[in-house]
Amino acid sequence: MIGIIGAHGRRFFNQVADRYASMEVDQRGKVWFIDGYSARRIFTHKTTWGGRWRGFSHGSTLRSLVEGFRDYIRIGEPMHPGYLGPERFGDSNIWGYDVEGMKAFREQACALPVFRQPIAEAG
Repeated sequence: MIGIIGAHGRRFFNQVADRYASMEVDQRGKVWFIDGYSARRIFTHKTTWGGRWRGFSHGSTLRSLVEGFRDYIRIGEPMHPGYLGPERFGDSNIWGYDVEGMKAFREQACALPVFRQPIAEAG
């Protein structure tokens, strides 16, 4: 999923020489985000010391997306497709992708099991 995001539009999660961000699970089952720009390993779970993500080179919208990925990895609950560049005004989206790039990105991303699939109507 991170590769799809990094290949479209503004290429989030892919800032340095095609080095993509990634996620990994440690031996305790805790999920970490490896930032593509800072190369820092970031603990994605809530903590008692405030949970600041030092080394995370993106904003709060992408942090929420990463938290959704974390929860999918841990419990397998698919995310709502609304995470994929929510619409703002007309054809505008919060990620600042052009219309064609956003369409291509959403088509590829929505095909993955990490996002809830539309319910097919019985025919």
